[in-house]
Amino acid sequence: MAKKKGITRRDFLKGVAGAAALGTGATFLPRKAHAAKRTLRIWHTEASAVAVKAVQKVCDKFEQLHPDVKVFAEGLGWAGLGTKLTTSIAAGNPPDITHIQPYMYRSLQIKGELVPVDDVYNHLGIDNIFEAVRDIAHYDGKYWGISHEVGTPVLLIRKDLAEKAGYKVPKDWTKPMFKTWDEEIEYLEAVTDPKKGQWGMSLPGTAYFLQEHCGRWVASNGGSFYDEKWNPVFDQDPFVGVLDFILTLSKKKIVPPDWLSQSWLGMIQEICLGKTTLIDHGYGRIALSIDKYAPGKASEDYFYPIWRPVGPLGEKSYTDLDAELWVVFSKSKNQDLAMEWLKLFYERDLYLNYIAQYPVHMYPITKSLANDPGYKALPELKQWKAWIDIQAEYISRKQALPVGIYAPHELHIPFVMEVFDSGIIVDEIVSVVQGRRNPKQAGQRMTERTKELIKKIGYPVPDPIKAAKSA
Repeated sequence: MAKKKGITRRDFLKGVAGAAALGTGATFLPRKAHAAKRTLRIWHTEASAVAVKAVQKVCDKFEQLHPDVKVFAEGLGWAGLGTKLTTSIAAGNPPDITHIQPYMYRSLQIKGELVPVDDVYNHLGIDNIFEAVRDIAHYDGKYWGISHEVGTPVLLIRKDLAEKAGYKVPKDWTKPMFKTWDEEIEYLEAVTDPKKGQWGMSLPGTAYFLQEHCGRWVASNGGSFYDEKWNPVFDQDPFVGVLDFILTLSKKKIVPPDWLSQSWLGMIQEICLGKTTLIDHGYGRIALSIDKYAPGKASEDYFYPIWRPVGPLGEKSYTDLDAELWVVFSKSKNQDLAMEWLKLFYERDLYLNYIAQYPVHMYPITKSLANDPGYKALPELKQWKAWIDIQAEYISRKQALPVGIYAPHELHIPFVMEVFDSGIIVDEIVSVVQGRRNPKQAGQRMTERTKELIKKIGYPVPDPIKAAKSA
């Protein structure tokens, strides 16, 4: 297969001819004559204060246009989303609209929990939506969700600390600083100095984020979580190799000793404060944390993205595609309002205001906004140019996979959500780090436990895909 040519951020964000002229203004329902209030409940994963305000601005505008409607929006952390959704669905009381991760959509769709949002796609213009996110939830001829943004986590290095230790951080981030995991480990060992309270790399030990790290490493090691017949393959060499890599990081003490209890925010604070020199989870929203925790160092002279190394069994490195989906639940009594709210969300001024909260993290999904002078004028796009460009390159090379999905064939597996949120994967990773099992044993147990869970859900093992074909 010929190698795909990478494209620049400008090429990636170039809309189709006339895309900027596509209509993005919202259409609205007629106002109701009666005074009774209808309520619209919305959950979203942008839980920071600035993002909550941006979502609330959409809600306030919606209420102005619909005096008979009250909108309640709640920001939830990524890690708690799955549990809260499962509980609300079991109680028969999910919100009208929510964010979900792409790995969740198929499980919810096959159970009849979702309704298509084709009306929103048609309103925005199918060709006005970037292909990288447009078809994530396209199944059986319908769109079951629509991404609110698109971005990727980078391998982010403290350039100043690396160069102080005698390492050259390449200005051209397409040239890997480390080509292999072994080279990365050598670097991490060299910059680790416990006496100074400095470790090579920060890792979050919390379940959701640890699984996300594990997944991108598996993809970069030539593997996946499931084979093409949907059977779990945690016991195969690519995944076992990742468990060995994690064990090596811990045994060599090149990650902080308390990393298994480290949170997302704690990991960010560590690199900002110089306690570690590298993170594998460099989402662009960290730019705001740098301003807060490392004042005077908010530039690429200190924080720089580098290309990810490849695992011993892999051919190219992968990262995650962060693109949570807005979905509408079938149990909602306000599906009409939900569709209109989503149309309003992508209205030019409101959507630009939303994207502007984290412009290093969140690309707009619409080509019209990506080509808009107001978006292009955001100062962060120049301040963190390399950080933004490397994300666009991973996306253009198709080396960014939706969170929780580590091979294209996994996207439509109907039980990925249940397995991801079960805790099985993290349980066994922790067992390896704590010395209770070796990587091979843990991989085998992970596979066996996952097969049992798949059977409980109602799919035959081996070859659970047969159940979907016969449905």
